[in-house]
Amino acid sequence: MDKLTKFTREELACPRCGKVHLCDRYSVINVTEKPELKEKVLLNKLFVFKCDACGLTAPLTYESVYVDTKKKLLFYLTPERTENTEKSLAMWEKVDAGQKRIVTSLNDLKEKILIADNLLDDRIVEFMKIEHLKQLEKEIKDDNLLDILFDYQGNQYYFMLFFEKKGIGRIPVSQEYYRDAEHRYSSRIGRRPGDRFMEINMKWAGDIVFKRN
Repeated sequence: MDKLTKFTREELACPRCGKVHLCDRYSVINVTEKPELKEKVLLNKLFVFKCDACGLTAPLTYESVYVDTKKKLLFYLTPERTENTEKSLAMWEKVDAGQKRIVTSLNDLKEKILIADNLLDDRIVEFMKIEHLKQLEKEIKDDNLLDILFDYQGNQYYFMLFFEKKGIGRIPVSQEYYRDAEHRYSSRIGRRPGDRFMEINMKWAGDIVFKRN
């Protein structure tokens, strides 16, 4: 399968004012071939619709495959899994890669990229999130926790917390804590699989933690 960057230029009408724009939709994003696309993904400059007539800016999420041939990463972004999605996944499963993941949102895609940049195991990161949920029982009781996402600054790791009422907060996570979690959970997950796509998220981790406990 051709892993080179592919995009089509399509006409999209602004949902606010109706002006038609030409937008690039990427079916394959190979950041080894085109490194500048990685920064555009991380800075929300690739999956976005901007109207120069009325000023509307809105996320534009669609099915796309993020490929890093140097790091052997395949991240399949699909907001909604359909029959065509399953056929496409079956084709991409034939491609050799060290890590294959399914993500359903742009934020999840960006998180997988950041985790890989730090040479971390995304499965261990999801187990750590589950442990932090237990520490956030009071906050969750008073508010609705929308998401927890990994981030970092320099050598410091963080979990970004997105609450419905309180907004955004963050919790520092030490590298020692990651190594401890890796030691505690490694026996539950075995070696890193690379032949099939997996949807690794908090639900996946929670099913393992609460099923075994």
